[in-house]
Amino acid sequence: MTAPPGIRTRWPLPDQVATYGDLGTFQRARKESGQWVFWEDRAELVLQGRYDEVIPLHIELSPTYLCNFACPWCSCRSAREDWSDNDVFNHPRATPMTVMRKEKIDDVLSHLAEHRVGIMWVGGEPTMNPLLYSTALRADALGLSQCLFTNGSLLSPRRVDALFDANLVFIRVSLNAVSPDVHQVHHDYDPRRGYADRVLENLRALAETGARRRSSTLVGVSIVVDERNLGDLELTAEHLCHLAERYGPGAVSYAIFRPAFPFHTAQLDVRSDTVERFLGAIGPDAPWHRRMREAGIDVVIPEQSVPENTVAPADLPVRDDLGCLAAGWFGEVTPNGDMVLCSDQYGNPDYFIGNVASSSIGELWSGDGRRTALKLARDTSCYTTYCPRNGRGYFLNQLFRQVEQLRTQGRLDEVATWIEDLRAVLPRPTHSFFL
Repeated sequence: MTAPPGIRTRWPLPDQVATYGDLGTFQRARKESGQWVFWEDRAELVLQGRYDEVIPLHIELSPTYLCNFACPWCSCRSAREDWSDNDVFNHPRATPMTVMRKEKIDDVLSHLAEHRVGIMWVGGEPTMNPLLYSTALRADALGLSQCLFTNGSLLSPRRVDALFDANLVFIRVSLNAVSPDVHQVHHDYDPRRGYADRVLENLRALAETGARRRSSTLVGVSIVVDERNLGDLELTAEHLCHLAERYGPGAVSYAIFRPAFPFHTAQLDVRSDTVERFLGAIGPDAPWHRRMREAGIDVVIPEQSVPENTVAPADLPVRDDLGCLAAGWFGEVTPNGDMVLCSDQYGNPDYFIGNVASSSIGELWSGDGRRTALKLARDTSCYTTYCPRNGRGYFLNQLFRQVEQLRTQGRLDEVATWIEDLRAVLPRPTHSFFL
């Protein structure tokens, strides 16, 4: 029987299977790392070794692959180009492969709702598709958890209100810089567009609306850092503090800072000392880090978000024949409705498993397309080669491989006890987006 937290003498560590430490070690650990255990049906499949049967907690859904920014560091840069601000459906590249129409998006929602699969609205720039707002309202009515990633350039007061009406878990603005010239260079758009001022005004509107409505929807920002915007970090932190002071703690709920990551096709400007200077400007010991926290902003710097060339050879994963053990937990759906086995494959057609607009999740999970994609992941040792080391899939693969090692040692009962102890001491999540 699990002891009450108040008299607990050892604490389960969320990122080390069947491992315990003292209270201080537990408190320093990232709590979200262990919250997967609260989805009890999926955790039971893990204990049984039936990883291929896990249904996604959420999918990354792109209502369009088009974007008005062409960020050099973006994982999806190859699918983006400059366009007119207002007319997505008549854009030269607006095909069924790049823009989702109403009938298809309705079919996708219906199939996701059968299994309560949550939605991360991504892209491209998802707000380029005007159907986003009415669709988010419908998804909310269907009981689906949602969040939105946006560059913030195309919002308006009416659109901001619609987003809050849809009860999203969070709205995250990819801010990255506040100085207009730095913002333009970092996002690689035509300087005549003048997006920087519009993004800042829309971020202000989000903070003000959330505070005024006392909404449960979190407003967050992300800052991806390389040499292009490194010198703008402190100005960005100052701007966020001013927003929090103007509209109250929680008006900007959190800010995620991370160095640019070398995704496939990404073009980075990262030097040997970039990460060191990044941490000096905004790391845990930096004055602006403390100032943001004092203003009520949760400052997050993911430990895994470091360039691959800083990973020591000893830390690289060892090849095995287990394949991908995390492929079921989080998926991706393209604007054409094609479901991708893994949300870290970013539209790679080699990993398409079928179309969720025309087939149910159950049909896709038992189909030949998924079996073929899982075999490809196994044959290519995707986990040790392509898998981004700052992604949730990579982390879960590490964790589940620890489970499998303990299984071979006959210690699965220790894993089951550790899972129960995590449930006793971790906060119960209301959604899966922070895992």
